[in-house]
Amino acid sequence: MNKKRWLALGVFIVLLVAYMVSSVGKVKEGPQATNALNKYFNGTESKWATKVYKEGSGQKLALIKVEGIITATDSANTGFTNKDTYNHHNFLQQIEAAFADPQIKGVILQVNSPGGGVYESDEAYHKLMELKAKYNKPVVVYMGQQAASGGYYISMAADKIYANNNTITGSIGVIMSTLNFTELANKIGIQDVTFKSASNKDLLNPLRPVTNDEQAIMQGLIMETYNRFVDVVAQGRNMDRQRVLELADGRIYSGAQAQSLGLVDEIGYEENAIEGAAKLANTSDPQVILYQNENNLFTDLFSNMRSPAIDLNGLSKQIQQQRAPQIMYISN
Repeated sequence: MNKKRWLALGVFIVLLVAYMVSSVGKVKEGPQATNALNKYFNGTESKWATKVYKEGSGQKLALIKVEGIITATDSANTGFTNKDTYNHHNFLQQIEAAFADPQIKGVILQVNSPGGGVYESDEAYHKLMELKAKYNKPVVVYMGQQAASGGYYISMAADKIYANNNTITGSIGVIMSTLNFTELANKIGIQDVTFKSASNKDLLNPLRPVTNDEQAIMQGLIMETYNRFVDVVAQGRNMDRQRVLELADGRIYSGAQAQSLGLVDEIGYEENAIEGAAKLANTSDPQVILYQNENNLFTDLFSNMRSPAIDLNGLSKQIQQQRAPQIMYISN
């Protein structure tokens, strides 16, 4: 390598270190600094920022996006980050920051999601309800292309919901699916050997037939989470529970259908949701502040350089996740 290349490499390293230090923040030397760097490279350090989305002479409103599948496994752990991909850790921090900021007078959630995990959807909804009660700020939801199942569940924290005529929403229900390989295993000579402390310890083992007890156990869990969903909708839409049950058969609705059924309030566009949020916040011509995830070029590059072309560890985790089915609020 000639001198020019060594010089270029040296400059790159200096810039990389400077970028890391500025992103992590000023911390004291020692364990605190090490911990900050570890968080930065492990993807647990917050990677979001704010910017002015719409200029205005009035009070400030926050715009926060729920984009993609609602899951704790975010893009920070799966290669290159994408600012338009849902990041559960960031989302919880963003809404906390928006509500706690005295200059922010209301929050607009732009939901474009087919749903996701039961746990994550409920945690997001619970956090929104907790913050609304604590800070007494209005929340308005604007539904994008889809706001179904878990996306609809989160929307129940809103004081008012706007949807486009062509929004896909609803899908009020719960699903869990798995695969069973018993017949295939028998054909190719694979035998399952499992040692367990009780009959249900290997619940839904894909290499043996599902038992009646297992069906009853899983259906019980499904109905428990389904009833919770129904209760959340009944509360959020101020609707009779029996009426919600009539609508909550898992089907999807267009935005127009959802409005006629009382599942959303208004048909409109983003600007209508902003105007509606401003009215609830007792302001006009608001300045809208967008809370968004940040792409992290240097850390993503570093992570991909040190990762093998085939992530065997990640593949192993995916196999384990498939072996342990998850109950989901998600639209099919």
